[in-house]
Amino acid sequence: MAKALSRSIRNSVKSQVKKDKDLLVQARLIIEKQFRNVKNQMIRDFQSHPVTRELKAGSGASNITNTLPEGNLYGFIGFQEGVDPISPLSNLLEQTNIFIKNRSIGMHGFIWTYIVTSPSLQELYSSTPMPWSNGASWLREIEGRGIPNLGQYMNKLSTTSRSGAGFQNKNKSSGGMVRIPYIKDILSKFEDNLNSIEASRVSAKNF
Repeated sequence: MAKALSRSIRNSVKSQVKKDKDLLVQARLIIEKQFRNVKNQMIRDFQSHPVTRELKAGSGASNITNTLPEGNLYGFIGFQEGVDPISPLSNLLEQTNIFIKNRSIGMHGFIWTYIVTSPSLQELYSSTPMPWSNGASWLREIEGRGIPNLGQYMNKLSTTSRSGAGFQNKNKSSGGMVRIPYIKDILSKFEDNLNSIEASRVSAKNF
C-alpha cells in the first residue's frame, strides 16, 4: 500500500509542479496517449467482431457469426442491397474523446480528473434502424431479446428481397431468435480499460 504524503510534502510538490509547465504537459500527454490506446482497442474490438465483419461484407457474406442455418445476417435483417449498416456505428464510436478537467494533489500524489465522451446506447440504437420496422433498432434487438422469425427466413437469390439474398417463407412456421452479444460487451470492456489510465509514471520519474 502506498504511503500517504504528509501535508507539507503535498504543499511542496504542488508548489513545484505549478511552476513546472513541462511536467504538467508531460503528464497530460501521457494520459491522452493512454486514452488513445484504450480507444483504439475498442475500435479494433468493434471492427473485428463477427457481427461487424459479416454485415460489412454485405449480402454475399458467409455466416461467420454462426447464427443462421443458411444465409447471413445482412439478408436475415433485410438490408437493402448496397446499404452499409456499420458506418453509422463506426462514425459514432470514432467520436469518443477525452477532456482533462482539473488536477489536484491528494494523499498519495497528484489526482487528474478527466471526462470521456462516448456515444450512449440510445444514440447507437437510433443510428441502427430496422429496415422493415419503424422505431425498432436491429442493434438493440440482436443483442437484446433477439430478432424473431428465424423459422421463416430462407436464403435464396431473389429480386423481390431487400438484400437480394433472403426472404420470408410464409409456409414455414416461426421459430427461434437470432441473438448474439455485441456492442454492450465492447463498451463494457472499454469502460473497464479506462480505469487503467493513470499518470503514475510521471510522478515516479520526477519525484
